[in-house]
Amino acid sequence: MTRVIEQLHEPVLVVGGYGYRNIGDEAILAGLLTRLGPRTVTVISRNPAETTRLHGVPAIGIGAAGPALLRHRSLVIGGGGLFGRDMGSIGRLLPLFGLAAMALGRSVMVEGVDIDANLAPSARALLPRLLRHATHVTVRDRRSVAILEGWEVDASLAPDLSQWMPMPSADVGRQLLRTAGVDTGRPVVGLALAGIQPALADAALAAVASTMDALPDTQFCFIPMSRHPRVPAHDDLRLGHRLRAMQPRLAVVEGECHPGAVLSAFGLLSVVVSMRYHGMLFAERASVPLVPLVYAEKNVRWLDERDLLAIPAAVEPVLAALRSALARDRRVVVSTPVAS
Repeated sequence: MTRVIEQLHEPVLVVGGYGYRNIGDEAILAGLLTRLGPRTVTVISRNPAETTRLHGVPAIGIGAAGPALLRHRSLVIGGGGLFGRDMGSIGRLLPLFGLAAMALGRSVMVEGVDIDANLAPSARALLPRLLRHATHVTVRDRRSVAILEGWEVDASLAPDLSQWMPMPSADVGRQLLRTAGVDTGRPVVGLALAGIQPALADAALAAVASTMDALPDTQFCFIPMSRHPRVPAHDDLRLGHRLRAMQPRLAVVEGECHPGAVLSAFGLLSVVVSMRYHGMLFAERASVPLVPLVYAEKNVRWLDERDLLAIPAAVEPVLAALRSALARDRRVVVSTPVAS
């Protein structure tokens, strides 16, 4: 990708799932901006002000995307499952937007995506054409490479773009956890759960609640990886509040978070229970034991490529996995004698 980036004509327009308060997508953007370096870049975002505040880059709303193509010489479509059915209108419109950029003579790069064979009809009709004519295409898993080979698309395998996001110091993550009420000197279990599949979410909440009863001296902290402003199933904080109603001692991370701060916080955890894709990636990058609960094909692919197995969302397997991980944590609370 480095050589291709050097050939990008400025200014560069960047589009993806940004501005939806999803930590994974914001980590993808942070990594992509790091890769693009000191170029003139504008990001298309659902919430331009928030994107500018988080990433320090000019941003425009989705309604201004069409006219922006006239002012930019390159387009980068960046990261994740952008073309999947669960992306709604974004997944349907992005291929058309990319083809429109090509019709205007713009160079188009598609970076760090994954491809689902079961696409919406409109995406299935347009996406192969877009990818065949793109300047550069990278995907983040081997299954996507195989699907694109069947479409006669030349694509390279590359890490998720979030891997390029710098990790802040541990102090950043420590402050985030302490604000949530976590004592970072003691072992803590991080929870990155999602409510996209209600039955699975209910089972996961019940399993974690019972596990908390079985581990009364262990801290648990819910870290919402998605805070979608309009789709309740993608607002993980709702799930965190449900769990806290069941277990009042649960700590919950609230408020706006930079993805780098969340990554830093993961590095201070003893173990992570994650349904979210980037919760799994963050745990791996921070070298923290992972208890993976699967809700989507992308999770299955990620685990398969690492020869890992998902844990059933039930009390016994979750508790056993947590106890095994916590047994390897050597942090203890040291009491300081009070001078008489």
